[in-house]
Formats: sequence, structure tokens, C-alpha cells
Amino acid sequence: MDADILEPYRDLRRGPGPGRFVVEGALAVERLIASGLELESLVCTPSQRARLELPTGAAVVELSRAKIAELVGFEFHRGVLACARRPPLRRALEPRELDRLRGSERARIVVAEGLADPRNLGALIRNAAAFGVDLVIADARGADLYARLTIRASVGNVFRVPTLVCEELPAMIDALAGALPAAVVAATPAPEATALGQFEAPARLLLLVGNEGAGLSSQLLARAEHRVRIPVAPGSDSLNVAAATAVLLHGLTRTPQTC
Repeated sequence: MDADILEPYRDLRRGPGPGRFVVEGALAVERLIASGLELESLVCTPSQRARLELPTGAAVVELSRAKIAELVGFEFHRGVLACARRPPLRRALEPRELDRLRGSERARIVVAEGLADPRNLGALIRNAAAFGVDLVIADARGADLYARLTIRASVGNVFRVPTLVCEELPAMIDALAGALPAAVVAATPAPEATALGQFEAPARLLLLVGNEGAGLSSQLLARAEHRVRIPVAPGSDSLNVAAATAVLLHGLTRTPQTC
């Protein structure tokens, strides 16, 4: 029986197989359990089992750190992994969610276009949790929301931050901007954009961010009522998209500065 339970974790870089995802680390596993998603199994050291509050009937295999590393195929120091069933990706807000956003004086929605690296998507979601973002909309052409590296970089915040995965970002932006209503703000390094410290943030907004290579598409830029840039030192590279999103979210909660 243990051999069947362990199969999704074997040579972990190849993935657990269709219909499943794997979570690494105690905090991420705790957030998975709290989410109520269907948990299949856990692999952990005896010390991690003692500290985790596991659901009744969970299939658990205890292994030493060395045996876990041998199982997954690389050095592994987090002491616990979990395997769960993939939920259906959410493509639209439920009516009660839309009503809640409409009824709120303040709303922050992040739209992430073209993030191919799961670590960037995960880190962005982690930052969204830190700054109280109401919703993250991920590009269906980008990284997998339930990829191991996405979940690891998010420290399990994938299970806490409301998310949608969207095939048609322009249509989604138009619909939400009109329904809430909310202002559309595009992050861009273009020199003519308003410096973040001088921008007066609307109470409700959709913040559009793209990957640091291509930036935002012309379709999304065309939908922005406002364009905002992060001032950086001359000659410096652009910020990683997750870092830039954190700076933007922090700046959008502050009072604008006068020149």
C-alpha cells in the first residue's frame, strides 16, 4: 500500500501525474489542509507528523529526511509533502463575490499577463496576500496555478488568495471594470507614465502587470485609464514582476507625494 501512496512523490520533478498536485513544506501543507481541497496523502518525517494537525483518515507515510530525498530525487529539507486532487480552475467570479466587491469601498484586483515562470506567479500571489489583494487573475497562457514551483513560491497562498484563470483577459478586464466599477491601472516602465509616488490611487482598481521581458500587450495597455511606473536608478534593469507588484501594491496604499 505504501508503494502506491508514494508513487506521486517519486522523482518529483517529473510531476505527480494527471489530476494531482504536490505541496512542499509545513506552512504550505497547513494552508492546503485549511483550504478543504481533497487531500490524498502526506509524506513526512516523524517530527513533522507530530506538529501537523492532520485531517481524520489522511493517508500518511513517515520517512527519514534521507529517505524523502531519495524518494523525490533531490535534496529536500522541508520535512513534509502532500498530494491532493486538482480542483477545477475557476474562470469567473460567483455572484456573491461580485456583490461583495461592489459593496466594498476599496478593492484591489491584480491581473497578471503572460507570467510563464511558476516562481514569478507564486511570488506574486504571496505578495498579493501580504497587501490584502481581493483577487488575482492569472493568464491561462501563463504558468500553472497548481504547479509545484508556483505553490512553493507562494508558500501556500495559492490556497488563500481568491484567483481566477482567464483565457480572454481583455474581455475580463472590460467586464470587471464596468461591473464594480473600477479604474484600470497599467504598470509600465514608459517614461511618460506617472511616477508611483505621485499617483493618486482610486479606491477600486484593477492593476495590470506583465512579465519583465515583454511587458503588457497593446490590448491591455489600451484598456488602462492610468499608466504608472516605478522610478528606478538610471541604467538599471527592470524589476522582477513579483517584486514590482509588491512595490506597486505598497505604493497604491499611500498618499501621493507632491513634487
